[in-house]
Amino acid sequence: MKLAVRHRTHYGYAAVASQSLNQVCLTPRDTDYQRCLQSSVDVMPRPDSLEHRRDQYGNQVTSFNLNAEHRQCEIIVSSLVQTSDQLPDLPAGLSSLDNRLALKSLSDRQALMARDCLLPSPSVPMDHAVDAVIAELPIGDLPVITYGQQLMAHIYSSFKYESGFSNLVTPLSDIVRARKGVCQDFAHLAIAILRRQGVPARYVSGYLETLPPPGEVKLQGADASHAWFSVYSADAGWWDFDPTNNKRPDAQYITTAWGRDYDDVVPIKGVVYGGGSHTLTVEVDVNRTETAPTLVT
Repeated sequence: MKLAVRHRTHYGYAAVASQSLNQVCLTPRDTDYQRCLQSSVDVMPRPDSLEHRRDQYGNQVTSFNLNAEHRQCEIIVSSLVQTSDQLPDLPAGLSSLDNRLALKSLSDRQALMARDCLLPSPSVPMDHAVDAVIAELPIGDLPVITYGQQLMAHIYSSFKYESGFSNLVTPLSDIVRARKGVCQDFAHLAIAILRRQGVPARYVSGYLETLPPPGEVKLQGADASHAWFSVYSADAGWWDFDPTNNKRPDAQYITTAWGRDYDDVVPIKGVVYGGGSHTLTVEVDVNRTETAPTLVT
């Protein structure tokens, strides 16, 4: 399947901003199940510099500077991605203990990231609050990938999705106590539960194609970024699970980046000098396409 993505971010400032420095992490990456056919990052006003690099986890990051005075900034990332229609069967994977022992003997890029993803990270501290959920679904002797799938289903059935309940600094203890949150919260919750039990788990950001109800027209600009988690087994690599929808990511999903948690893959972050208060508008469109469109902004 070919999916065209357009992610528009607009900042409007109450006063003149003299300078802004920004970093964008929204370019889809190549994986075993998708290929980024083309992508562009367009910024208005035109930046003084626009640089592309890979971070330590292989994500593409674009940095730019605006040194001229400006009252608004618009960033549009347009991409065309080929996703795989084949969803492979889940392997069993190793038990948690065997997985940790096997990981010690590996030194490839995936294993090195897995070691990072066993440790606490900025948005996923070692929080005892998740022990309440672990008590409901302990890993025991289950293979880590099997447990990842069961954990996905357990979060989906035990927690309620509620837009606006949380923000970027809402602690996991609040999510566990209220039994609700959004996709980012559920991904962080799963990662925390897995790490507490010695299983490497990472955060995956991207998009999910949404379809309108039968007979209705899809609203343009109404899609959104999405997040899920991935489990590592030393004999089978990384495997993705979406607890928000109780679904293994398939051809409708696009991966943009992965890291230890959200802090590693913030879509857009930066610093602005001046400008006063600001307004933020984000519009996302994910649409199927048969031909490669001309990427326009």
